[in-house]
Order: sequence, then C-alpha cells, then structure tokens
Amino acid sequence: MTGRIPVQKCAHRVSARAFARAVARGSMTTALLLSLAAGSAIVASTGFAPPAFAQAAGVEEPAPQLLLQADQLVYDNDAEIVTAIGSVQLDYNGYQVVAQRVSYNQRTRQVKAFGNVEIVEPSGNRIFASEIDITDDFSVGFVNALRVDTPDNTSITAESAERFEGEKTVFNNGTYTACQACRDDPEHPPLWQIKAKKIILDGQAKTITYRHARFEFFGKPIAYLPYFRHADPSVKRKTGLIRPTYGYQEELGVWYRQPFFIKTGETHDFTLTGTGYSRQGFLLHGRWRQQLENGYYTLQAAGIKQQERSAFNSSPDIDSINRGMLATTGKFDINPRWAFGWDVLAQSDRNFSRTYQIPDFNKRVQTNTVYLRGLHDKSYFDLAGYQFRIQDDLLTDDNGFQTNENQALVRPSLDYNYVKTEDLTGGEVSLDVNVTSLERDEIDSFLSTPGGDVRTSGIDGESTRLSADLAWRKTLNSSFGLRVTPSFSLRGDWSHIDGTADPASEPVANGSESRFMATAGLEVSYPVLVRTANSSHVFEPIAQLFVRPDLENDSVLPNEDAQSLVFEASNLFARDKFSGYDRIESGTRVNAGLRYSGALSNGLSLSAIVGQSYSIAGENPYAREDDLTNTGEESGLEEARSDYVASFGASTFSGFTLNTNGRFDRNTFSFERGQVSAGFISDELTFDLSYAFIEAQPDSGFASDRHEIDFASRILLAENWSTFGSLVYNIEDDLFVSSSIGLSYHEESFTFSLAFREKQNTAGEEDRSIGFRVAFRTLGEFDAAVSGEVLESLQDFSDLDSSE
Repeated sequence: MTGRIPVQKCAHRVSARAFARAVARGSMTTALLLSLAAGSAIVASTGFAPPAFAQAAGVEEPAPQLLLQADQLVYDNDAEIVTAIGSVQLDYNGYQVVAQRVSYNQRTRQVKAFGNVEIVEPSGNRIFASEIDITDDFSVGFVNALRVDTPDNTSITAESAERFEGEKTVFNNGTYTACQACRDDPEHPPLWQIKAKKIILDGQAKTITYRHARFEFFGKPIAYLPYFRHADPSVKRKTGLIRPTYGYQEELGVWYRQPFFIKTGETHDFTLTGTGYSRQGFLLHGRWRQQLENGYYTLQAAGIKQQERSAFNSSPDIDSINRGMLATTGKFDINPRWAFGWDVLAQSDRNFSRTYQIPDFNKRVQTNTVYLRGLHDKSYFDLAGYQFRIQDDLLTDDNGFQTNENQALVRPSLDYNYVKTEDLTGGEVSLDVNVTSLERDEIDSFLSTPGGDVRTSGIDGESTRLSADLAWRKTLNSSFGLRVTPSFSLRGDWSHIDGTADPASEPVANGSESRFMATAGLEVSYPVLVRTANSSHVFEPIAQLFVRPDLENDSVLPNEDAQSLVFEASNLFARDKFSGYDRIESGTRVNAGLRYSGALSNGLSLSAIVGQSYSIAGENPYAREDDLTNTGEESGLEEARSDYVASFGASTFSGFTLNTNGRFDRNTFSFERGQVSAGFISDELTFDLSYAFIEAQPDSGFASDRHEIDFASRILLAENWSTFGSLVYNIEDDLFVSSSIGLSYHEESFTFSLAFREKQNTAGEEDRSIGFRVAFRTLGEFDAAVSGEVLESLQDFSDLDSSE
C-alpha cells in the first residue's frame, strides 16, 4: 500500500544527522516524529544531509543543519521519496537552492530540483538551470540548460553540465564571457565570448580550462584554441601564469611580458616576470612580497643584457650593455600612532627603471626614502631621510643639464608639530620643530640673470639647520560680532655650513650661525551676514599686524626649502609667506583684505578674497638683492606696498566650476601673474580649461612673459563610445607644446582606445606617436605605440611615386 503524507506550509531547523539516522533505520514515521519534536514537521526533509561525518576520539562532530521552506511536503513511504512543492527554498551547508519542486530519493540518495532552479554556492557562484540531478551533499550531479554567474561578473552557459567530487564541473558545449549586461539581459549580445566543446571549472585548482575553444568577437570567430586555461577570475592569489601584456616601443621593439605568480604561503608570494623585446633581448624581473602581523615588505630585482643599444638616441640608455636594478619597499605599524617604512632603489644607471617601466619605480624622479612617522590628535612627528634620483635620458654632464650629483642627500629631515589648547589662557599653543641635514656633491645650477646676478639653488658640501618655533594664539569674540585674535611666537635657528656657492660672486656663510625671531601679532575681523529670500552672504573685512625685528645674516645662509615664493590670495593672511624654514619674514607688516562667501538657492556657491600687504617698518625681507636664490625679487612683495592679490571661485550643482586668482600691479593694476580655470563634469561631457600668465622675471632668469593655455576634454558620442583630447599651447612662442586626440570604447568586459599625440619644443623639434590599447577583462590586454620615426618612414613610403 502506498502512503502519501502531505504536510502544509512551514519552515524550521532540525539536526540533519538525527533525521539521516532515522531514515537509515527505515522508519519514516520516526523521522517525522523527530522533526515534530524539534518544532516542525517540514524539517523531515533533512534527509539531504550525508549519513556519515568524520569523528575524532569517539566524539561526533556537529552536523550541518538544513532549512527548508515550501508550500507543501509530500512523503511517499513506499518509494521512499520526499518531495517539496511550490516556492521551494533550501539552505544547507553554505548552499542555497530555489526551485519550484525538489525531491529526495532515500534509496539512491539523489536530490532532484525542477523548474527555474537557482543554486548559490558557498563561493558565491550562482547556477541557473531548468533541471538538476545531484547527490545529497551537492558533490556529484548532472544539470540541464545551465548558466553560472560568478561574483566577479563573469558568466558560463552550457547545454548541460556534470559535477564530480564536489569540486569540478564540466560544461558541455559551453560559452564563457565577462559581459555583465548579458547576465541582466540574456538577449543582450556579448561583445566577445569563448565557446568550447568543454569548459572545466575546477573549484579546487581555481582554474577554468577550455577544450576545442574558439574566440568570438562581435559574433565572429577570430581564433581557434585546442586547449586554453586561465585562473578563475575570483582568485586573487594562486600559483600560475598571470595574464600577459604586449606592446611596442621604437627603442625596445615589439615586447611580450609574461608574469608567473608563485604562492609560497598564506602571507608571502613571489612573482617572476619575463619580458622579451625584439630589439633589446630578454629582461627578467622578480618580486617578493610578505605580509607580516604589523606590516609588509617587498624585494625586487631586474636585469637585461641589451642587444641593440644603437636603437636609443642618448645616454645612458645607449652606453650600457648590462643594466639592472635592486629595490625594496616596506611599511610597518609600530602601534596605531607610529609607522616605520622605506622606499629604496639602486640601479646600474640613472634611467634603467624608467626605460623598461619597472612597476613602482618608473617615475621621472625617484625619491629614496626611509621614514618614521607618528600622528596623534593635531600633532605629528616625521623623521625621514631622502635621496633624489632623476631618471632621464637628457641629463648629461656635457650639455649643461642637471645631474644627480646636483641633487641633495637629506640625512635626515625631522618635522615635529605639537598643538594643544592651553588651559590657563584658553588659547592654542603650537610648537614646530624642524631639523634638516644634507649634503651635495656639486653646486646646483648657476643661472645668470639679465642683470648679471647668479642664482645658486643649492651649495655643494654639507649644511645642517635646527629650527624651533613656539607660538600662541587666541580668538576673542565680542557681543557685537567683532573677532580679535592676538598671537605671539618665538623662533630660533642654529645652522652649521661647510660648503661653497660661487666664490667669485656669491659668498656663503661657513661654520656655525644662529638667528632668533620674536613676533607679536594681532588680527581683527568683522564678519557680516547678509540674508535675502534666495541667498545668504558673508562679508568679512580682515586686518593683521605683525611686529618683528630685523635679521642681519639671512641672505648668506643656504636656501634649500624656501625658493618657491608665490604671493597670492591663499597666503595673503599668512604670518610668514616664505614656503620653508630657510628664510624668515622680518620687519613689521600689515595684511589687509576682504573675504567673502555666498550660497544661492539655485545651488550656486561663491567665494572671493582681495587684499594687499604692507611693509611699514624695519627691513623688508623680500627686497634683499644679495640672496643666494634671489627669492623675493619680482614677487610682488619687494616694495613697501605690495601688489594686489585676488581670487574668485564659483561652483554649481550641475558640475560647473570656475576658479581665478591673480596678482595686479600696485600702481597700474596691470596683470602680473595669475590663472583662470574652468571645468565641467557630467555623464556626457567633461572638460578642464585653464589659462596661466606670469610676467617676465629677468632677475629669476625669465626674460619674457609666460602665458599658456591648457585644455583637456572627453565627450560621450554614443553609448560606450567617447572621444578625448588635450592641448598645451604656449602663446608667447606660438607653440603647441603638446596635443593629443583619441577615440575610446569602454564597457565592463572590453576596452579599446586609440590616440594620436604630438610634442614640440622651442627649437621646433617635433615628436609624434600613435598609441592604442585593447583590454579583455579577465583575459589580458595589449598596449602599443608607434613613434615619430616610424610615422615619418610610413609617410615617406606613401609619398613615393608609383612609377619608381
């Protein structure tokens, strides 16, 4: 007699092992009673659990539990089949199953799911099928009409699939693609895909293997591969080949770069990369990484024996046969406030890492650094040593360019800043300490100005300076809105110099020197708020007075960190307008101006500053004519009454921004220096446009005006298609310094870009190149560039008369 016991809609948990044992004893009624005792009849379907688990020392391990929800359960005692019907949801051991009907055969231990089946594996893979036949521990089975979506937005579809040993799935007549839109809309045609007779997804080895595969692009097959394998894209660290990159450069030739990643442990790995260059030979590069409990470190080494040095145009690339590098980086958190780290490169010549684009070390200026840093509340500590190495094939001793011997070795530089609110007075106390010790092998760039001056950016030899600045300030607010901020600071410096500048014209102090500066300051401001129905505005007139004595020996001290003096609205109200510690502002000075900010209801935000600075007593430090670097001359501060400075900014919710700043002659209001920049960002259009102007500065080595236009833009032409371009135009010399235009296509699985670039120097020499990039997500990318020499040869070829 056949017995069918229907149980209506409910869902609870019970031990899978308890039910499995009841079933093993042949008692469906006992199993049902067990489930009822646990609080729900429906959990009798926990026969999905495997009957046996590993045991240790006679103690059974906790069995995974199953949660099952369905509209109805049907028990067939004679056939020993349990069926869940209607909106079935099953959660077991990390697997989640949704289907219209799920049945379990106790005799064969098979689970079958029917109707819009969806399985979410513990790895995050989502499997869609019309029917699935799988064992009760989800390790072996057969699936029809299948689609698998992985967490990294790749997808596999197949006519059918078989699962073996819980880790390996074989897809029959399958298709692989990284098209996310295809997941959301199955009718969306993928841009590219791989079709194969068999696709093998190995969950243990974390690989995807294709047998008898063809690569299709825009629906057309373009390559056939009898065997092809790559890592599961979800894998971040796994021993094996990493997708290669390709390219072309005139001096190097066609190149192919193939990395091999070795997972040596859970916290360390090694990557060995071989790059073959058709013109220069084989470059081998190795990188070791290790993550420790409180930080990480890396070690890198690379080398090549160049085969065709004549392909290069200049030193040092053309000089050496054997070239290489050693490098290391690291960072360790001593505790939540302190960190120690380094970034160091040593190489055979100054340009190897940049020529061969060694990752992390291909910048034009490589700064070797070792540091110790601490940060707490508003205070910080920074102790670091620096070595500046310029990577450039233009720097030669014979042509008058800077060399690495001109660059300073900083050993070390210490910055300490301490800020605290003082309880006794209620003001803010700050302490700034700086120690800098450096040496240089050669004097850094003598630059004769039209007036016959010599500019010494850095002396040769050694120099050490210790500076300490103790300051106090407090803001007092009156009942009618006036803000008064008194301040006081005391600074002391000690220097020791053992070096020379230009003995013929520029003396430099040697031995020990000291200087002291006390500053008393007072700032008064009166912010006024103006409201209208649709806007609010704040107008704040500000006046500052700083009283200081004069300095006697400042101009004969080296100036390493205070050379970039730019007087503008942003530093109008600064106590000291020099950019570093090597120069100190002296004398009595008044800064006065107006600060404004506004907000309109339509989303427009406005800001502005305008003002002027006055040297009213004592020495004007910006008027010194015997300074080693001529810092201050032609800055707009060298006269008793400075130039005017102003800035204006505006921004809107729609993405438009406008920023301007300028310096205007104190007498004629003529434009001396400034910049205007405008930008816009939206989905369809992005652009940045700027104009910069600097009037001639003969004493600083610039005999003529400098004004330049810089423009960059990207326009969306259609879905996924955009065009981009940029240019830098030197108005004074009527010269396009650089320009580029390009076209790109981008979607989540594929990127293509093609760009034409041109550069031109003041001598009229031009450099043209065409570059393109093709990238298939999860598979690899290709980069290439064709230089001007090749373009010219192609043009010469096209100009040949056909009769020749």
